Amino acid sequence: MTVADHLQQGVAALSQGNVTAAENHFQAAVDIDPDNANAHNNLGFALAQQQQWQPALIHLRSALSLDPDSSMAHCNIGQVLIATGDTNTGMAHIETAVQKNPENAIAWDTLARFRVLAADFTTAEYAAQRAIGIAPEESSFYVRLGITQAAQRRFKDALSQYQKALELNPSNSEAWAQAGITSFMMNNIGDAKEALQRALVLNPSDTNARRHLALAVLTQGDKEAAIEHFQTILEQTPDDQSAILELAVLYISEYLDSEARALLNRLAEASKKSPRCRYYHGLLLRREGFTEEAEEVLNALAQEDNDYAIRAARLTETVH
Repeated sequence: MTVADHLQQGVAALSQGNVTAAENHFQAAVDIDPDNANAHNNLGFALAQQQQWQPALIHLRSALSLDPDSSMAHCNIGQVLIATGDTNTGMAHIETAVQKNPENAIAWDTLARFRVLAADFTTAEYAAQRAIGIAPEESSFYVRLGITQAAQRRFKDALSQYQKALELNPSNSEAWAQAGITSFMMNNIGDAKEALQRALVLNPSDTNARRHLALAVLTQGDKEAAIEHFQTILEQTPDDQSAILELAVLYISEYLDSEARALLNRLAEASKKSPRCRYYHGLLLRREGFTEEAEEVLNALAQEDNDYAIRAARLTETVH
């Protein structure tokens, strides 16, 4: 097989989700032609997909050394650098990617994604619009635009974008999930449940969609369903701190104190310091009969300036 054959086969393997096969093809292309920038870029991308960050950086740097104007290499190395903690350099590469090739829709979408994470929603929205202008048939780009608008609390605009995404691809699970989350934020619980359920049919491992579905059914008073959803999240991601605390609170509300205590004990130290966790820890200590320890926790919390401090103060007042 030629370099071109391996590159073509590798791209096909990636499109089918077979990252290992893609890596093998791209590695073969590099072995045949070590000076092929495209081969190094694609191999770096495949390695990054497997979170093999350092090998990915080696090949992406090789790609840029061979072709400094490669928009995709700048885009890919930017994402790897951000993933490894070098956010400023990574963002600079992604911005360079759109400068090197203003018609690179993937680079604009990548810029939008990371600008959302940086809470720069105006730039993110602009970048998402640029991506759509280049590739108006790409469903995922409308989801990205909707996310930027929802982050600015323009919920109706966001829902419109998710609808466009679903018109292009009715099986876009992320579009259903974001539509459900946005509907939930608008307090349209019925619409939220329907969209989130459809998202989970398409992608049962979407913990963000399941979390919001749990909150939606809880809003309607269905604690049993909410508990089941949070239990499922913890089966999928046992260290999910938010789900651990949410489920512990639900157990406390159902007087399942031993189950709640087991969950609270699983929380990381940073999570245990949150006002919400300390409030329910204190409440549970009272139920367990550790009155002095409970009062110490709740009195300390009551001196702070947050919603749970107010609740803790009220709770301690009922004891005196």
